[in-house]
Amino acid sequence: MKTATKSSMGLLAVILISYAVVGFPDGSFTMSWLGIEEDLYLTLAHSGYILVGYSVAYTLAGVILSWLNRFMKLQTVYFWGLVVMGLGFIGLALSPNFAVLLAFIAIYGFGTGAMAASMNSYMAKHFTARHNNWMHCFWGGGATLSPLIMSHMMAVLSWRAGYYVIASIVGVVAIILLISMYKRVWINDEDVTIQEKAESTVTKKRYLTKKWHQVVEVLTFFFLGGTDYTLVFFTVDVLVGRGLRPEAAALFPAVYYACMTAGRMFFGWVAKWVKEVPIIRIGCGIALAGVGILYITGNIVGMAMTGFGLAPLLPTLVSDTSNRFTPRVISKLVGYELAAFGAGIAVLFFMTSQILEYVSLEALFPIGLAFIVLVFICNEVLVRAVNSKD
Repeated sequence: MKTATKSSMGLLAVILISYAVVGFPDGSFTMSWLGIEEDLYLTLAHSGYILVGYSVAYTLAGVILSWLNRFMKLQTVYFWGLVVMGLGFIGLALSPNFAVLLAFIAIYGFGTGAMAASMNSYMAKHFTARHNNWMHCFWGGGATLSPLIMSHMMAVLSWRAGYYVIASIVGVVAIILLISMYKRVWINDEDVTIQEKAESTVTKKRYLTKKWHQVVEVLTFFFLGGTDYTLVFFTVDVLVGRGLRPEAAALFPAVYYACMTAGRMFFGWVAKWVKEVPIIRIGCGIALAGVGILYITGNIVGMAMTGFGLAPLLPTLVSDTSNRFTPRVISKLVGYELAAFGAGIAVLFFMTSQILEYVSLEALFPIGLAFIVLVFICNEVLVRAVNSKD
């Protein structure tokens, strides 16, 4: 039951502002790594262990979401995930060596995963694809702001000071969440149960109920996770290998994230008139065209189109979960979806890195095209399954 009304706009503002900090880990680490690598005498190879540690913890948080939801509300899981993330940032700033650093990265990875899984589940239940796209747009804002904060603090003090500042911002957001909970602005599942039962006497919606439906849904997010991070990370290497200057190639990730943020804002607006399935199809089509342009020409327009096309996929797919599956499995399923997204980042990123190392850098774009096609196919399989029940 989607219950986004004028009375819930205050709650939506709290969600949007707080979800920006979910983008802090990705954005801040891209800058802080330069200082961490030098201070702790690390090499590029250590970054692989860090990515795996973060992804495993992030995935675990999604897997156990439904278990956590038995003992506390989704908004409470969200709050404690924020607290754990903040503690992870503080621990990171205090880390004297790689082992401690890795432990705290896993801690804030778990916190980030708990926040992402719980809030995406909450949004799927109570808001629309429009609002979910806006929420992920604010994630992009956090991912953009945090490296700016970190780079400034590294210029005047150190990367450790940068994490103290970021942890302080997380603390302020935690206070805002506590106030919102005290003021009882959150929509609880029990608040909509009576209305859902009343409406069920008028219209009874048919949901996908088979296990393989859920497996395909989770696989969609697995391939999407591998698509997103793999493309943005390795494109610079491919273009530099083609002869592009490094400083010019560095613009490509910035353009990607800027267009992803703009895309989520745009599709959040469009979602008022266009349903989830057409948005997913349009997004896949634009992303395929973008990767194709990158493959053939290496033009930055291709990177912009890829970011814009991929932008609505994660939030819209999450939102569409509540249209396809019964409300009682939403928390568990969205948790698995976000866990699969994290697993896709780790597994497919590693797989792609090996192919690029031992086959060719130019294999990146065909691999990216294949991942997007797999996302599209998985989604279409479920669309057909839903339509066959009508």
